[in-house]
Amino acid sequence: MAIPLFIFLTDRKYKTRRQKKKDLYELNPQVIAQREGAVEKLLGGMGIPPAKGGHQAQLLVTGEEAYAQIAALLSSAKSHIHLTTFIFAEDPVADTLIRLLEKKAEEGVQVLILLDSLGSLMAHHASFESLKKKGGQVIFFNPVLHAPFMGRSNLRNHRKLLIVDSQRAIMGGMNIAKEYMGPQPDPARWTDLCLQLEGPCVQDMEDIFTADWKFATGKDPGRLSPAPNSGESVLQIIPSGPDVRWDPLYDALLSLIFQAKQRVWIATPYFVPDESLTRALELAARRGIDVRLLVPRHSNHFLADLARGTYLRQLLNSGCKIALAEKMLHAKAFLVDGDYAILGSANFDMRSLLLNYEIGVLVRSGKPLADLDQWFQAQFQTAGTSDFKVSYWRDLLESVGRVLGPLI
Repeated sequence: MAIPLFIFLTDRKYKTRRQKKKDLYELNPQVIAQREGAVEKLLGGMGIPPAKGGHQAQLLVTGEEAYAQIAALLSSAKSHIHLTTFIFAEDPVADTLIRLLEKKAEEGVQVLILLDSLGSLMAHHASFESLKKKGGQVIFFNPVLHAPFMGRSNLRNHRKLLIVDSQRAIMGGMNIAKEYMGPQPDPARWTDLCLQLEGPCVQDMEDIFTADWKFATGKDPGRLSPAPNSGESVLQIIPSGPDVRWDPLYDALLSLIFQAKQRVWIATPYFVPDESLTRALELAARRGIDVRLLVPRHSNHFLADLARGTYLRQLLNSGCKIALAEKMLHAKAFLVDGDYAILGSANFDMRSLLLNYEIGVLVRSGKPLADLDQWFQAQFQTAGTSDFKVSYWRDLLESVGRVLGPLI
């Protein structure tokens, strides 16, 4: 039993040419010297591309907004469309977007779609074949089944990003499926967030897509010239995963919790932290920081709900506030003091922060900070609460879930 588990799980970091990419991940002392605070120095020491100003950035807070902006972005493409997503469902929303992609491929636009092999295991649309015949490419990342020692089945690409013409991009938590987005309001649709941006950080996103595409295909997808400055927001793209040295998203979250002076607000569908993150939140609450955690009352994964129980009670007993969204919440957001925000694809759990390929954006200034504050306020007004008292047997099950949490 141990040998198959080792082959399936094995190490969580790749040692490949991707990790040796000097332009993206190597430490640059001049960059570090330009950093202003502890988090900037931390990320600079990891070789993460620096924060950059000059962005137009818009927080997309509904599935209708996200769908409209994605459709508009696809329709505007002149040179290329680069799309990475964990799930590309077979439903009317996905079908409509595939038809848009087909149209752009017919016009000669380069259409590259990178899907995770596990997340999109069942997504073998007939439309994909039509898209391929018209020049588009659909590639499945990191096969679930592979020869021994030739892959990592446990390391999934959970990134979600759309880049058009190297100038405009959308990233966040939404997959391509009706649960996340659509042209019309839907009461059953999940609550989620995306960020639309224009500006120099789009090139950092292109670097991440290029590395993933080359890893999956061995080919360079190409790109256009860097996007010009176009707004006031200061952003920093944070890649995290098996292809990145250290764990920058995890370390950034931990550092920001420790440096918080007023508040730490977190939204996540699945809350399975480790002891360090749990302790950091406890200590923040005990020193008077307004620590609030927004999670769904019942997520779409029972095991994840089971694994979170003991953590929620521990934080509640330490003075943290737990808000329960009454419908499925899939947003991943982190707000500290109104000065920093992190949005992206990573959940507040150990699989996302230490195993998956993920992407986040650190927002340093601009309208998205105020918009995220308003979004949190609105969510807290409609969320429920609980004392989280459970039976002996439920407590026992949740304690077992805590032990197994890192594997969930």
